[in-house]
Amino acid sequence: MVGSIDDALHEIDDSLCAACFDVLEQALNRKQCPKRELLESLSANSLSCPLFVTWTKRMPNGEEDLRGCIGTLSPVPISRLEHYAKLSAFGDRRFSPINADEIPLLVCGVSLLHTYENAKDPYDWVVGTHGIQLEFEYQGLEYSATYLPEVAEENMWTKDVAIKHLIRKTGYRGSLNDKLLDSVKVTRYQSKKLRLTYDNYKKL
Repeated sequence: MVGSIDDALHEIDDSLCAACFDVLEQALNRKQCPKRELLESLSANSLSCPLFVTWTKRMPNGEEDLRGCIGTLSPVPISRLEHYAKLSAFGDRRFSPINADEIPLLVCGVSLLHTYENAKDPYDWVVGTHGIQLEFEYQGLEYSATYLPEVAEENMWTKDVAIKHLIRKTGYRGSLNDKLLDSVKVTRYQSKKLRLTYDNYKKL
């Protein structure tokens, strides 16, 4: 029986990010890494959730450049985390694949999505707390897109600005009027966000 990650959020820690770093070390440096106890335990309990793995690279000026971010909005077994770690590192077509020389500069982020709720209207959510999944239909075509909880906050967007950006993210290029906004269905969700630098990974 597949369980929800919601029931295990209190157990989750940065060792899930460490498991993602293990994937890179094995793939690029051929290192043998031990199985991570937490990931093994969650997998054994058949826990499932939507998830994203993000890789950023620390730059000399202190900022971080995105190197890959891939995940799924559909629940998948937590055992698939390593698959998405590899896909994000090597399969994000927006970027060149990560190479071994970059590993010491990397930061791994894991987002486990939980607590999905139907919003009463497009603005029934809290910036910095909720991610939003938006859906609507226009002239027989279906449109959908999502922003993780940190997106609006990091860009310092209001809810109105975030909704309008998200509508454009769907590929819709028509008018942003009240009639369209009234037809939009928004699902809000929260995210357990984990983050681990390579330096801290080496300490685990």
